[in-house]
Amino acid sequence: MRADDWQAVIELLRQAGKLKRLRRQGWLDRGVRDPESVAGHSWRIALMALLVSRSKPELDLARLLTLAIVHDLPEAIAGDATPFDERIAEGADPDALFRQAPAYSPAARRAKEEAEAAAMERLTADLPADLADLISSAWREYEANQTPEARLIHQIDKLETWLQAVEYQSEQPELIIESFRLGTEEAVTDPQLRWLLRAVDAFIL
Repeated sequence: MRADDWQAVIELLRQAGKLKRLRRQGWLDRGVRDPESVAGHSWRIALMALLVSRSKPELDLARLLTLAIVHDLPEAIAGDATPFDERIAEGADPDALFRQAPAYSPAARRAKEEAEAAAMERLTADLPADLADLISSAWREYEANQTPEARLIHQIDKLETWLQAVEYQSEQPELIIESFRLGTEEAVTDPQLRWLLRAVDAFIL
């Protein structure tokens, strides 16, 4: 690569580094003490994908890990939007919201998609074409949720968040985490992940 290409790589890494400091909004909204970063969440998704992949030889492990690593990358610029942001801004009772299944309104979903697409374009604009395509295509694949690898990472994303919710509630029993359980129950359909879900649930029985 040329010197300019390496500068573009460094700039991407600098932007991605913001995810190490960006706290996940859902935990901030619930009052979690010292909540995890977006990067921490993505790291454990990648680890879960690595472990689950051993029982799924039909899936492409490299693709699973790529999707796990880049799926939240646009949040370095766009921020971490949640399904409850709109209702909270309107003055809805957070305690009641956090007992409901998470769901974006059509307008909020469209705004999130547009913001993240613009962020991804900005993040990859100066990269060599092959690297830009590697990252952008993986993110688009995750967003489309059509390939077996993308569907599995979507489900692991929900399951990892539920595990984190259970861990936080063990430290702060007053936390309201029902929305995470409802979202996970709806999203996780893979048989192996259902076993993991039952194992996580056993922590709170």
